[in-house]
Amino acid sequence: MKKLLLISAFLLATILHSQTILTVGEIFDFNVNDEFQTFNDYPQGAPPNAIRMKVIDKQFSATNDTVFYICSFNNYHTVFNPNPEPHLDYYFNIYIDTVFYTNLTDSVLCSDIDTTCVSIFDTTICGVPTNGVLYTFPEIINSIIYGKGLGIVRNYYIEDGSPDESYDYKLFYFKKDTIECGTPDLTTSISSNKISTGIENIYPNPFTDKFSIRFSDDKHSYKITILDTRGVEIFKTNANYCKSVVIDEISEKGLYIIRLETDHENYISKIVKK
Repeated sequence: MKKLLLISAFLLATILHSQTILTVGEIFDFNVNDEFQTFNDYPQGAPPNAIRMKVIDKQFSATNDTVFYICSFNNYHTVFNPNPEPHLDYYFNIYIDTVFYTNLTDSVLCSDIDTTCVSIFDTTICGVPTNGVLYTFPEIINSIIYGKGLGIVRNYYIEDGSPDESYDYKLFYFKKDTIECGTPDLTTSISSNKISTGIENIYPNPFTDKFSIRFSDDKHSYKITILDTRGVEIFKTNANYCKSVVIDEISEKGLYIIRLETDHENYISKIVKK
């Protein structure tokens, strides 16, 4: 019955909404500083969790058929712990990754020859047009819904009798250009995107041969990692109890990501070699 109700709702949405056909390029059209937050709502009322992504750089391939995004993630999930008293344990995962999308002129809708697939036309939060696909098999429902300029706004896989394999990811907040929609999840841990113990400056930016990182005091130890635009680590060092450190290990011109970590905190910044 649950499966039939879900299918009926999607079919009704297909009929009621204008059939705006979106391309992959229109769906994954992000800009620097765009933010997207998604959570897994399976089972319904699941413990707090969030995937929180921010775009920090954008590049196209030489033929303009693939777009690359460098994104910072600050995700978390919770696990129920009955001891010593019932409570939730929070687990955070903060990192940088590169995501890419190709075949930008293609549609995400079902092909005409796929009889197991239903194309979906609807809207998501704040009325943004969506396209999607719905697959139904015995005991399984699988669907992905895409929003214009928002990427994947819902992705769910429900398998009867296998709750551990099921999920239902939903976009609940985005900040895009001058538009903000939904309520952001601001849950934090000891970690944050700025080190409270003190980064005064990273200079010069852009630089030619070397750059410096100045700390607010000499009472902490920092792990410093430099990544290229693919998210590949190219240099790593430690700065132990000093006021500043000079880095002259970057040979190629381009954009780089700096990640500093200390005392379970982290800071992410960008720098350019010209």
